[in-house]
Amino acid sequence: MGKASRKKIAHRSVWGPDGGMAPPGIRLVAADLPQEEKISHALAVLLQAEVPDGSPLADYQAALDFIVLAWNLSLLGTDERTAALRKLAMPRSGVVDATQREAVRAVERLMHRKQAMFPDDRRQIMSWQARFKGDSVRVTAAALAE
Repeated sequence: MGKASRKKIAHRSVWGPDGGMAPPGIRLVAADLPQEEKISHALAVLLQAEVPDGSPLADYQAALDFIVLAWNLSLLGTDERTAALRKLAMPRSGVVDATQREAVRAVERLMHRKQAMFPDDRRQIMSWQARFKGDSVRVTAAALAE
């Protein structure tokens, strides 16, 4: 075995077969999944219904933040989810305003949509991003495998 082959093997054992760093105890999942199986696809489907075409990037990013919050909350047990929503609805400066109530309702609505559209998907979303690529919005995301 030549020096280059030994380097490749050593590189794979540290970085994983696809070149991604795998922390101890974390399993790397292939990045070449079919589009429908990617978490970014599920997020893009939910995002498409939330933001009208032609909106500024900030609107897409804000909606995606709410979608991810709702997605991850939907993974909690009933008691934990209720407690988290109650905490989200707590007054910030002694007063619960209309904007805060609307935000909680939006999260609840998005949780119901997630459950209706992706009931068996239990992946926890760890990172996400919306950005423009040409004239379309591109969603990238990473999630913990079940």
